[in-house]
Amino acid sequence: MSQMVYGFWVSRALHVMAELGIADIIGDVPKTVEELAKATGAHAPALRRLLRLLSGVGVLVKDEQTQGFGLTELGMMVRKDSPGSVYWLLMSQGHHLSWKAWGELKFSVQSGQPTLEKIMGDSFFGYLSKHPEEGALFNESMAAYQNLNAPAVVAAYDFSKAKSVMDLGGGTGTLLAHILQAHSQTKGALFELPHVHDGAVARMAELGLGARTKVVAGDFFEQIPSGHDIYILSQILHDWDDERCVKLLSNVRAAMSPDSKLLIVETVLPGDNQPHFGNLYDVAMMVLVGGRERTGPEYTALVEKAGLRVNRVSPTTMPPSVVEVVPA
Repeated sequence: MSQMVYGFWVSRALHVMAELGIADIIGDVPKTVEELAKATGAHAPALRRLLRLLSGVGVLVKDEQTQGFGLTELGMMVRKDSPGSVYWLLMSQGHHLSWKAWGELKFSVQSGQPTLEKIMGDSFFGYLSKHPEEGALFNESMAAYQNLNAPAVVAAYDFSKAKSVMDLGGGTGTLLAHILQAHSQTKGALFELPHVHDGAVARMAELGLGARTKVVAGDFFEQIPSGHDIYILSQILHDWDDERCVKLLSNVRAAMSPDSKLLIVETVLPGDNQPHFGNLYDVAMMVLVGGRERTGPEYTALVEKAGLRVNRVSPTTMPPSVVEVVPA
């Protein structure tokens, strides 16, 4: 119980570690407190105490001979350049938007409304569209989250027969890039809001996938381009209430051909109230955007209202499952 009570102290310490760039400064060579203080501009005695805390939770390890602090396997994940890096997730979750939103959890529980609208006077996505710095941070954090999950999604579903895949609301294209890198015969399309468009074009070009990817600006609540074998909604439906989800799914249905498939990549909650990562994410969606995670039967009921049906559900080795949906 004590670990749960004081858990936010650790997450806050990890955020400061990321914000100061400590993991990247250490790199592969342990650094002393004095070296790290000079590189970060931190107060050396205070920094020593933070490093001691981080050592205690298994993120750093101290070499008693050199007095240098090095990264453990966990600590390596805080580096920007490490495979499976959580740097941008830490930066996002430690940002004042997330911090303030969770601080108003009681408001959401009592009202059923997201806290950010109370705090910021705007919806989550509305706020991001008007604040480029926060919008860029959100895109980087989603890319980091997708990088953790995308290999498992690609391994769990056979994309080999798809000539064209469109990722709806796919950010800067992380999941789509993993699919295209695994299947050289497939072409990709990314459908995103106008303020994300240029960043997505740049990211796909950076990955060498610009020639195989078309980035389309638009609003999936208005109209979705037709002509693709597979449409993907990854970590999208959990952002919205049932009414908005049915609207979005209906738009996808209108764009699909009889042979098209829709892949819903989401954390599917178990129906028996057992401990599950998705229960945390469910409350996060409630607080931030007014959305929710759903059970398998809830997804079935949702897609049926849009003229679709669940064909199969493929679990992955990570929290999300791949729900394959076809025209009813």
